[in-house]
Amino acid sequence: MGTSCFSLENRRGLRYYQNSVICLVYIFSFAVGAVVGSFLNVCIYRLPREMSVVAPPSHCPMCGQGLAWYDNVPLAGFLLLGGKCRHCGAVISGRYALVELLTGLLFLVTVYYFIGLGRFSAPEAGVVLVVVSALVAGSFIDIERQIIPDEITLPGLAVGCLAGLLFPRIHDTADPLLGSLAGAVPSHVYGLIASAAGAAVGGGFIYLTGVLGKMIFRKEAMGLGDVKLMAMAGAFIGWQKALMSIILGCCFGALVGVAIILAARRKGSRIPFGPYLSLGIISVIFFQPHIMSIVRWWQGLIAAG
Repeated sequence: MGTSCFSLENRRGLRYYQNSVICLVYIFSFAVGAVVGSFLNVCIYRLPREMSVVAPPSHCPMCGQGLAWYDNVPLAGFLLLGGKCRHCGAVISGRYALVELLTGLLFLVTVYYFIGLGRFSAPEAGVVLVVVSALVAGSFIDIERQIIPDEITLPGLAVGCLAGLLFPRIHDTADPLLGSLAGAVPSHVYGLIASAAGAAVGGGFIYLTGVLGKMIFRKEAMGLGDVKLMAMAGAFIGWQKALMSIILGCCFGALVGVAIILAARRKGSRIPFGPYLSLGIISVIFFQPHIMSIVRWWQGLIAAG
């Protein structure tokens, strides 16, 4: 009886210890994401202005005063300063806190979804963290400046192809186009081919859409930044998910674009497409099974009708 109670207490203690460790891992993941988000804020501000992201150290863009380390603590620094510069009182954009919060949440969700649920190993989940970080930076730059710098997309494209080579499991072998190669070539070669195909299809589809749009509307319909963004994403997620991301991005863009045009009552409003593509990509990364379930349900309704 005593031994049984002791074993039960041991199991409870072990379960409590395991749950505590898991909570600490998730908290740490969010904290690391917020720190990465702080660096992404530097990239968002400096890359479009062709400034170094390394030097000079963080400073107020209005008065030029350097920021103390405690003012640079992600989220906490913004809250403690009340959204204003400690030296000149200039208002700090809420975008800084938003990027840190968003990146922290994306890191936490990635660790839970891919490592916590056993879908990917830690290095493979790290690949997902790279692409979501690039998407956050590219999207906010596109919103503010309507460009997506090559410094984000081209290195990202190279990293995506390298990731396919080193971690082929990030790509699905049940592929209607490339599946026959899965058993015919080494897995690492297959991963590289899948990344190259994803980049070609993702970037190529956006490029052709831009060409057709320019022919129809007689004006620029799609920037090359969007082409490179989708090529980068395709290298990470493969050609099927790339196409699905584009479709979702178009849906998100259409909904928000119509709302903006109606609210502003201006048909000539230029709307950056990068953020909607990024939203589509992130949706596919985390929710592809649910999206496919909705598609099959909708197909069933149409067939029944």
